[in-house]
Amino acid sequence: MRGGELIITTGLANSYDHWLEELIHSVNKKGASGIILNIGNYIKDIPHYLIDYCNNNHLPLLIMPWEIHIADIMQDGFNDIIKEKQEEEYFSKIFSSAIFDNMIDNAFIAEHEDMKPYSYSTYGIVAFKNVSNDKLTVILNQAEQKYLLLTKKTTQYAILYNITENNFAATLTFLHSSLSTDDDIHYGISTLGQGLQCLFNKRIEADKALQVAIATKKPHCFYNDLGLYQIILGISDEAILDNLYTQSLKTIVDYDQKHNSNYLEILRYYLEFNSSVQLVAEHTFTHRNTINYRVAKIKKLLQSDLSSMEERCRIRLAFCLYDLQHSNTVN
Repeated sequence: MRGGELIITTGLANSYDHWLEELIHSVNKKGASGIILNIGNYIKDIPHYLIDYCNNNHLPLLIMPWEIHIADIMQDGFNDIIKEKQEEEYFSKIFSSAIFDNMIDNAFIAEHEDMKPYSYSTYGIVAFKNVSNDKLTVILNQAEQKYLLLTKKTTQYAILYNITENNFAATLTFLHSSLSTDDDIHYGISTLGQGLQCLFNKRIEADKALQVAIATKKPHCFYNDLGLYQIILGISDEAILDNLYTQSLKTIVDYDQKHNSNYLEILRYYLEFNSSVQLVAEHTFTHRNTINYRVAKIKKLLQSDLSSMEERCRIRLAFCLYDLQHSNTVN
């Protein structure tokens, strides 16, 4: 099992007690989308504690009478799967062009009635790093939200559609809990938008949020929470960014590299803690007098007393740039 399968069993060949309990526990751990029990000949009833287990673990537990043949169920299932795959390929081409190339084939959409609702649907995009499509499929299926998965290089994009603010929040809450144990996974979350024409910009929002999540070593980041990073990511002129870094941080970085010191770290905390030497000392487990000496040295290197709001804001922006440049970027 790879996750996402629907398990069907008659109970044939079970030869010991508690086999059903072991089966249900095992398929749940493997990420099955549900289990169907063919009641009658081999499975007489289902213990209540197993029903409670399935409810508590959000594992759909279905029963069907013995008169229904598994072969018939499987045939219908295969037909649905083939139809679903065809529709998925069909939609993928439309959505891929929209989110990656900012191209929408309006003539094609006008000719296909089933595409028209997507023209005005509400969308949200989540960009993922370091998570497999199989795992995402299982999680999103359990979240019970309409979605489409697309991949570009090493980034997975979940396009959530026909979504409301409440559904979006609920889906994200489920994502957070499902991915909370994976330290290497990062994802960026766009705002919601209306219509296919919004997908290109929503993908850019998700990419930027993902960049910041990686740079700040956080599991996830919302586009609306980018703060100063949003300003840096909105600057396309490399000369402006280079000048910002040179004026604000390069002297400190060069000094640290030459003397194996941690002045850059001290400067970051000094700004973050609003010039509180005591808090910097506590956070870095360093004596207060040592911090005072290092802050004085930093001010001398920067030729600034760091009291100007404009100066402090410029250095904070430079730190955002530094974080982004020293993290893995979105492909």
